[in-house]
Amino acid sequence: MLSIRIKRIRESLTHNEVVVLNLLAALIGVISGYIAIGFRGLIHILQNLAFFQSFSTESNSPVMHQLGWLVVPICIAGIWISWLLVRLFAKEAKGHGVPEVMEAVLIRKGRIRPRVVAVKSLASSICIGLGGSVGREGPIVQIGSAVGSTIGQILNFRPRLTKTLLGCGAVGGLAATFNTPVAAVIFAIEVILLEFKTRSFIPLVISGVMATMVSRMHLGIMPAFEVFPYTLAHPIELGFYLGLGILCALGGVLFIHILYGTEDVFEKLPISEWQKPIIGGLIIGLIGMAYPHIFGVGYHTMTQALASQAPLSLLVVLIFLKIIATSVTIGAGGSGGVFAPSLFIGAMLGGAYGSCVHALFPTITSGYGAYALVGMAAFFTATSRASFTAIVILFEMTLDYHIILPLMFAVVISDQISLWFSKHTIYTKKLANRGLELSQDMGINTLDIKHVGSVMTTDIMTVDPETSLTELQTTLLPSGHHTFPVVDKDQKVLGLVLADDIRSHLKKENLHITASEVMTQPKVISNRKDTLMFALRKIEKTGQSRLLVVDRVNRTLEGMITGRDILKALYTEE
Repeated sequence: MLSIRIKRIRESLTHNEVVVLNLLAALIGVISGYIAIGFRGLIHILQNLAFFQSFSTESNSPVMHQLGWLVVPICIAGIWISWLLVRLFAKEAKGHGVPEVMEAVLIRKGRIRPRVVAVKSLASSICIGLGGSVGREGPIVQIGSAVGSTIGQILNFRPRLTKTLLGCGAVGGLAATFNTPVAAVIFAIEVILLEFKTRSFIPLVISGVMATMVSRMHLGIMPAFEVFPYTLAHPIELGFYLGLGILCALGGVLFIHILYGTEDVFEKLPISEWQKPIIGGLIIGLIGMAYPHIFGVGYHTMTQALASQAPLSLLVVLIFLKIIATSVTIGAGGSGGVFAPSLFIGAMLGGAYGSCVHALFPTITSGYGAYALVGMAAFFTATSRASFTAIVILFEMTLDYHIILPLMFAVVISDQISLWFSKHTIYTKKLANRGLELSQDMGINTLDIKHVGSVMTTDIMTVDPETSLTELQTTLLPSGHHTFPVVDKDQKVLGLVLADDIRSHLKKENLHITASEVMTQPKVISNRKDTLMFALRKIEKTGQSRLLVVDRVNRTLEGMITGRDILKALYTEE
């Protein structure tokens, strides 16, 4: 019965693609909205149970706990259980989530395993609720994306449609979490899908609207942060925001390097895998004994900074402790996002900077809460390079338009400065470590992200070096190909025999010669890890119709690739 209904939906999609896609986007928005509410509630329950021995679903900051050294075993348990769930059931649920969604869009045709919804929800809520110094936004993006992808897979949609539904899930989860539908759509366009087209934009908006409606029905319409009215005190103050943008850019680049450096350190530790989350939890617990502000998402402390109620000494210390705590949590195997930690560090950095500036120039500068707010957006931009998202999300989260000019200015400065110092963002760095290079420019070229090994032909007609010219004539020329690799018994490439050269020697009646005498050395060869764009340029440069794919180490033949193979790979993406 279910299979019949799915078949009918597929047939309906063929004739009414736009209508069906938008209806599914609305459904995904509703589902993602309720998942985001449930995820948030589960974190609060676990957090209250761990730190206050209460089953309340209200948000209580771990800063208020009175557990003393008992927070250490709590943090160890949180990271260890999170690590175990991920290791046993879905390894892609490890870490902060967004890079895995980007990878699914870029090379997995929008496919995410359905089990990620449950595993990521449990692993991240346990990690965050029991003190892990990570955020809930990255996980909910991955969870929502998995919902959209699963629906696309169930209905056996084409990759383009599955990717759009994946994006709808990401939008729905983020919109419901932050109560920021506009910024959620922009984030999906700017970071996840990397395209701005009507075919995907409309479903994204519909999903964001539906998820936000669900969130507001149950959680109200209050902004994520309560802020005081801010204004630009004097035009000269823009110069101070310029300095903040530069400072946030440098801090963001430092965060990226420390985060992935910490992951490398944990990966190389000469101990069993199950011991690493214990070490990570121990470090987090010890830090949290003195500064519980680093536990969990940290919204309470961010609100204090925005209200100019945190002392300068605390702001400065928390900048570095949050970087360390977040890096250790993720490096040790915890599951959680880096979105909220970026906002947290930016608020502390902006608040500390603003406190100093306001003390020196009180008549021409605003209170440091304004700098904390701008610092949140500028620091997030430095780590993600998603400047448009940063501007809009801070505006939606605070509903305060007065700070928009310094906000925009500091954000774009941070974007440009961070680009000078770091090619990769906090999201693309993880993909680069896996050998996947990409740009966050809109409309990414498939040829720049697909590798030769994924489309090359392995069924190749090869030639023995002792093959006579007469045999070459009877076996090779009828195939219609122009290039034939000559290999030895170990499949090592010796050269190429060209159809034109065979014909030339036949005209001269040089029938006694062999393939080893006819062959020429290939002008250029390719490797399975080369991008299709790189291979295409080689074909264009050499004029060879077929490009040999050769192992770099032992020179054995692995396959061949043609311009037709590359074009086929480009068009099958649709």
